[in-house]
Amino acid sequence: MIDIYFFISEIFLIIIFFTLLIYGVFISVSKNYGYPILTKNLGYLVIIAFFFSMILVIKSSDFSNIYFTNFFFSDQSVKWIKITLLFVSICYVFLVIHNVSQEKLNIFEFFLLFLLAISSIFLIISASDLISIYVSLEILNLIFYVLATIKRTSEFSTEAGLKYFILGVFSTGLLLFGISLVYGYTGITNFVDLNMFFQNLDKEESSLWLTPELLLGLTLIGTAFFFKLGAAPFHMWNPDVYEGTLTSIMSIFMVFTKFVIFYLFVNLFNFGFYNLFDVWQKLVIFCAVFSLFLGTFTAFAQIKFKRFLAYSSINHIGFIMIAICSLNCNGFYSLFFYIIIYILISLGILSSLLSIRNFSNYKINSQIRYINEFIILSKTHPILAFSVLVMFFSMAGIPPLAGFFTKLVVFLTCLENKLYNLVIFAVFISCLAAFYYIRIIKIIYFDNSDVWPVYVNIDKSKATVLSLSVLSVISFCLDPNLIINIVYIITTIRLF
Repeated sequence: MIDIYFFISEIFLIIIFFTLLIYGVFISVSKNYGYPILTKNLGYLVIIAFFFSMILVIKSSDFSNIYFTNFFFSDQSVKWIKITLLFVSICYVFLVIHNVSQEKLNIFEFFLLFLLAISSIFLIISASDLISIYVSLEILNLIFYVLATIKRTSEFSTEAGLKYFILGVFSTGLLLFGISLVYGYTGITNFVDLNMFFQNLDKEESSLWLTPELLLGLTLIGTAFFFKLGAAPFHMWNPDVYEGTLTSIMSIFMVFTKFVIFYLFVNLFNFGFYNLFDVWQKLVIFCAVFSLFLGTFTAFAQIKFKRFLAYSSINHIGFIMIAICSLNCNGFYSLFFYIIIYILISLGILSSLLSIRNFSNYKINSQIRYINEFIILSKTHPILAFSVLVMFFSMAGIPPLAGFFTKLVVFLTCLENKLYNLVIFAVFISCLAAFYYIRIIKIIYFDNSDVWPVYVNIDKSKATVLSLSVLSVISFCLDPNLIINIVYIITTIRLF
């Protein structure tokens, strides 16, 4: 019974999921109600559910606890991560609630699947065992496979979902194979037990120390995580899935997936394979350098905005992985600091992308697909253009915006750990990457066109999220204490 108490927020969300599912199934096919479209209705109900779930998390215990026979844990760090995710989830639903109807996605299950995805994410961030990681991660993947192909009438969505499914299953196979190898040569799946096992192992006398099978298992587990992140050279699905899925679905892959996988990666390799740091650090550095290089130089050639965002995200994955290479409190601090600021900036960019819709012959409106469609935006929507400028300048790391401080903290952490060559390469890449962000600003403010596009007015929900994101990025340089305190709590070392 005590174990169930620590799952109260997850249980609440699952109960709400089934309740809203029954409500949607019966009402949407009711002749008496005229077969209503319940997308917006359920969207607002999901926001209310997230709000009450946040209250439950806030009221929960701050003490470290292990439950369900060491499969899950809970502490103040997990508590604040849940609060952060619920806040971002509320902003996300508030952002896309009107866009879903504009995309003619009249499927009420969309928001219910997202609610179920957040429940599975809560299980992932609480996992303290390889088995619980695998089960929780597979629940999340099954939901994402459905979301990627939720627009059944779109060939692009079907193609993107199929690619995501095939490569997702492949990465899951790698993860399961790696877990089986680690278990086969240690007989352990719990993080704490693995850490104690390698800590007490005699490096010189034991035959289990760095055997080829154990190294292969660690490599496969790391590769599976990099596949799910979309880090180079395991990024081949990323641009196609970003381009093929709906923008509202792409937002989930862009924001939530990265946060969860990075937290899971740090949790596993810090508390499970801490004593093998020298081994898996090389794999992380390789993927970080490859992601920085490929994400930067391939983004130069992109003309479609979604593919540009995909390669830009690969570039930022490289910076976040650099922070992982510094295995200490400062490294974890810089990692989560970067991720939280990246989420705020991503919400602003996605708000801008969802807001900019132009008319085609004054009959239908559609989202922009190409980067050059930002032209004349500064003259037609000057406030929106300024918001886009702030977001991309921050993404490029232009001081004194928040994006500059994220990269600065990562670089200082690497210098502290004497990774000088990696810092020099990352600074060089960061300077090059600023070019393609500034190119978009040039199109918005300096390029001219004889044909002016007619843009749709921004609705209040998108304007609210965009304003919140812009103000957060700008005000960070004036008073950064709120975000810094949250990151400090998240990176507090846990005692199991």
